[in-house]
Amino acid sequence: MNELKFATNWNNKLDCNCYTTFRLHNPKRFAQGTIFDVYLKDTFMHRAAVVQVRTMTLDKVNEFIARIDTGYSLVEFTDMVKIMYSKSVKNFTTQKFDFILLQQIGD
Repeated sequence: MNELKFATNWNNKLDCNCYTTFRLHNPKRFAQGTIFDVYLKDTFMHRAAVVQVRTMTLDKVNEFIARIDTGYSLVEFTDMVKIMYSKSVKNFTTQKFDFILLQQIGD
């Protein structure tokens, strides 16, 4: 089973039936219908399926996306993404990201 790990339950989203996550672009990993075991740190939370994916660069993120995903303002969100991916992204202007809509599923 694929695993999707969260270090923080941003905006308490993992308590919702549907929620989003913003990750480095990976069309094979985040294909529509892919099922993940979702973990908060080392604690299993639930299973979730990818409903839809929007691929974008960081400059295309708006206030709506930032706040619904993390509860943070656009400026705070952008700063956080740059810190989180500082070791793996060389150019934040061209780097593609996936804004992923997930839905909890039963066993």
